[in-house]
Amino acid sequence: MFPTMQSSRLAYKAVRLACALSFAIPSPVHASILDDPATLTTAYVYEARMGPLVAGELNFDFQRADADYRFLGRFVSSRSLSKYYTWNGTFAAQGSWREQRPKTKTYLVQSESTDDDYKVVIMGEQQTQVLLERGGEFAVAPKPPGDDLISALMFTPGCYAGRSVHDGEDAYSLRLVNAKNSKLPGRRGFYSGPVLRCDYVVKTRRGNKRRLRVSLAEIDGVWVAAEVRVRLALLPDPMFRLRD
Repeated sequence: MFPTMQSSRLAYKAVRLACALSFAIPSPVHASILDDPATLTTAYVYEARMGPLVAGELNFDFQRADADYRFLGRFVSSRSLSKYYTWNGTFAAQGSWREQRPKTKTYLVQSESTDDDYKVVIMGEQQTQVLLERGGEFAVAPKPPGDDLISALMFTPGCYAGRSVHDGEDAYSLRLVNAKNSKLPGRRGFYSGPVLRCDYVVKTRRGNKRRLRVSLAEIDGVWVAAEVRVRLALLPDPMFRLRD
């Protein structure tokens, strides 16, 4: 399907870049962040694809009440993707709404992947703690700048205006290069209709650049990403598409 095994691995790692780039904690750890009543509660399910390959599924619950928001979710790699690369994770965030935009206060990820057998990242309001193996000790690192990827890119009622986003541990510089009204074509079982298309250039701390396209839609009065796509030059784009 792809030219070489190496190019396959690089492409599948881009799926991880797109969502937890995280692209959600096991419920016993921090499920309490969802215990308080909220005026708005919505659930979202995304299919992850790499060309014809279904790479996995992302699902999460989002709650917002006045000036506060929180979400809890999970990404699971498909069996097809796991032949080449695996990233299974649970994640959560909570923060506040400022001028109708999310501002991350705390963020947590627990994951298992081809790169890291077991990893926990807990970002608080002052610092980040990282655990790289079961039974190990947390290392303390500086809190990354900006907002977490999901809050920043998937819930803003317009293209994200910040200069950086993060996955709780690493920061990625972000530059908006284009914004335009567009339309997602029809596909059975998935959202289709008008969107605000936001094109970004994302740069990692190692200097690697990726083009990222986020298509935002207003659904039942809530702005949410209907599609997230990492633009690749020579390979099919890793993509997340919102199910109906």
